[in-house]
Amino acid sequence: MTSNKSQHTSRTLIRLKNAIVSGSNMSRKQRRKVYIQTAAASIAFIWLLIIIVILIIPTQYVSKWTLILPGAGAGAVVSLDSIGQANSSSKSPYASSAIDPRENYKAIATSYIVRSQAAKALDVPTSAVAKPKLKLPSQTGLMQFSIKANTAKMAQKLAWANYNSLQTLLTTLRDDEIKQREMSIKSGMEGFVNKVGDTHDKVLDFQSETKLLSPEQFKELALTIERLRHSQVNMQAQLHGLDSSITTLEEHLSLTTAQASDLLTLRNDQLYRQLLINYALSNASLAELTGQHGNKHPKLTNQRDKQTSLLVALKKRSQTLIGYQDPRFILMLSAENTDGRAILIKELLSLSTKAAGLRSELDSLTVQIAQLQEILIDNNDEIAKLNDLNREYQVATAVFTSALAKMDVGKADIYSAYPLIQLLEAPTLPRKPDKLFTLLTLVGGVAASLFILIGLALLWIRKPILQKILTSD
Repeated sequence: MTSNKSQHTSRTLIRLKNAIVSGSNMSRKQRRKVYIQTAAASIAFIWLLIIIVILIIPTQYVSKWTLILPGAGAGAVVSLDSIGQANSSSKSPYASSAIDPRENYKAIATSYIVRSQAAKALDVPTSAVAKPKLKLPSQTGLMQFSIKANTAKMAQKLAWANYNSLQTLLTTLRDDEIKQREMSIKSGMEGFVNKVGDTHDKVLDFQSETKLLSPEQFKELALTIERLRHSQVNMQAQLHGLDSSITTLEEHLSLTTAQASDLLTLRNDQLYRQLLINYALSNASLAELTGQHGNKHPKLTNQRDKQTSLLVALKKRSQTLIGYQDPRFILMLSAENTDGRAILIKELLSLSTKAAGLRSELDSLTVQIAQLQEILIDNNDEIAKLNDLNREYQVATAVFTSALAKMDVGKADIYSAYPLIQLLEAPTLPRKPDKLFTLLTLVGGVAASLFILIGLALLWIRKPILQKILTSD
């Protein structure tokens, strides 16, 4: 059974080979006629289809427009004095070699949503809006669009509708991107607000507890101490000068300051001065009588007794006024108002009074400096902690303010995710219909006709070629 099938297959292949190589038994003239009729019928059928297609498909008009993406990026810096800084910048859309923004825009421009919005703007069904063609010339930022329609005006309308829909969609995407960015920032703002509030409460509580309002208060205290020390040095220098002057006058007068004060007290007493005047007159009379009379003359004796009684009166008055009596001391002053010693004594006492007042003021100043220094030392740790709290509050405020500024600046930078596109060439109004489809159809018809003729020619000359090949085999 298997051998019969093999024989049958072999006979079939032989008959097929003979038919291909030898062909039919028609004469050459009959064969030529068949080839001509086949070629004419095939070519006529092809061109009939071409004519029908050209007549059926309506004339198309093409409107073209060009968009461009600027290559420069935008940037902004906002600096808030003593608070913080916010930066906002968008790189060039071509900064990354891995992503071409034109490809993204190509997908967006040819998307269904853009065509549906364009159809809605023109009040036509979406199927009536053709998908625009897009070319992206290399090494440029250009995007060349073209769209077809049955009329020139409709083509231009479709182009404008497509462009406006693209811009509307990009605006929507930018707004959505900014909104999402703002929401993400706002979600973190609550933590910043709480941080600012907590640090501010800590500062207020610490100020209420320590009575330190600000670090400037501590600095002012330190400056006050420094000014008082400077005054202390000046006062010490003045006191040293006064002490030197007092010492010089004491040496010149051979009196201490206390003695000078007592002597001036005696001089200012009217009775003492009168007694001193009488004593001086008595002393002069005694000197005159001594030169005129003998030592035991009654007048001389009476004058000596008078002088002695005046000296006793001076001693008693001195005892009453200053609490002691010293013959040398009580006779040291002159009764005359022009006595130079009295002037020096007054100057000595004036300097002594100034020195005493300055010394008292210096002692008070020294105590005050010591007290302020103690306060400064006691508050040293507190002021350090207050500085830390203020610094923490300033940092929290700076972060919070910078976040707010960043959010506001980010709103201004709307082209960070979707770069700006500009209309370089407006949609054109085509003056002539598009002939490309007709030309391609005609070229296709010519090519099909040539293929038919070449195929029939190959069939015509196949016999000698195949016979030669088979014979050689």
